Order: sequence, then structure tokens, then C-alpha cells
Amino acid sequence: MSPAVPALPLDRPRRLAMLAPHPVLRLGVEVVLRQHGGVQICGSFTREGDLLDLLHREPGGADLLLIDLLAPRGPEQGLALLRLLSRRWPLLPVLVLSEHCNASTVTMAMQAGARGFLPKGTSPAMLMRAIDVLARGGRFVPPELRTQLNRSRMRRTPAPVLTPLSRREREVLRLVLQGCTTGEVARRFGRTASTVSTQKRTAYEKLGIHSDGELFRIRHLLECG
Repeated sequence: MSPAVPALPLDRPRRLAMLAPHPVLRLGVEVVLRQHGGVQICGSFTREGDLLDLLHREPGGADLLLIDLLAPRGPEQGLALLRLLSRRWPLLPVLVLSEHCNASTVTMAMQAGARGFLPKGTSPAMLMRAIDVLARGGRFVPPELRTQLNRSRMRRTPAPVLTPLSRREREVLRLVLQGCTTGEVARRFGRTASTVSTQKRTAYEKLGIHSDGELFRIRHLLECG
């Protein structure tokens, strides 16, 4: 968990750097921020390396970051970037935009270091509200996602006793956790889709789970086991 973040100064615009692969998304966010004022865009990037260059080159140049969780190569790399930012710049608040808006994704992003989470279809007013909350040192998840998180916590069961998984079952689950489909896993290992599906189902039975969402919630057990 990242440390508490102090509120940003109120006597100047908040400087925001953005990382998103799609030009239309970046342009839309830039238009919203300029219309509402109070936020100055200090960098808008498609490549992770360019954002990191800015942060290294100008320490303190950005007050907060807005990151598309899919940028630049998928959700697993997006989470890795969040963890990197949390280690190197622990006081720099990060607001995540994502098209994957379920309790598991929100939880993983916040655990990786994000301080706010929004779906890509969010309203301009909600975006500005989230930025304001992060700028004041808080955390932000919109009401509908908070409801999902609360329901997920209520359904959460005690950690299962893990029956040993085979090497191939672990390989399948590792790629599922990286966002791969059954067909993609099959092509990666030169197996048939039905074989991969069976290995995945058997692994889930051993773990006592029934869905990908439950798999994400116990991923720490798989990584440590």
C-alpha cells in the first residue's frame, strides 16, 4: 500500500501527465480538462518510456498522472507500470482509466498503487471530481464500482487449501491471469483449445473456484505457492 499523499497546493493549476495509446481518448480528456480549468497538461504520451523520461527529467514536474490501464501492452503490463510508479514516485497520485471495470480489476489496480479508478465511459464531471479528490490527497472510486467492491468482499470466502497443480495447469492459469483467452493459450503451447479448457477446469476444481474473477482474488496464493 502506498503512503499517504499530501494535498496539492491550491495557488496554481494542477499539472497532469497522461499515458494512453488512443489519440481520440487523449484528445477527449484534454478538451475536458481545458474546459473546466484548474488543470494544466504537462505531458500526453502513447509510450510508457516517454512518461518515465518526463518523470526522471523533471522531478516534481507532474502533480498527478492519468493512465489507461491497457497502455501500452495490456492490463498485466499496466499493473506492472503502476507498481513501478508506486516504488519510484510513491507520493505521485495515479488515476486509472480502464474499460475493464469489475471488482477484481479495481482491487488489483489499487493494490498496485493507483489512488483512483474510473471506467472509460465516465462523465466529464466524474473525471473532474476524481482529479479533485486525488489532488486533495484522497482516493476515488465511483459509487457504482464501490458497490461492486462491497458485494465482492461480502461474497469472499476463506482462502482455499491448495491441491497441488500440475505444471501445465499452472502454465494455463499464469496466462489467464495475463488476460489470455483459451485460444491464445492453446496457440502459445501448441495444444488444442479443448485440452487447455480441460486443464483450466481441472485447475479451478482443485482450487475450489468457479470463475476468472475468483482466480484473480487468489492470485497471491498461486504466486507464493
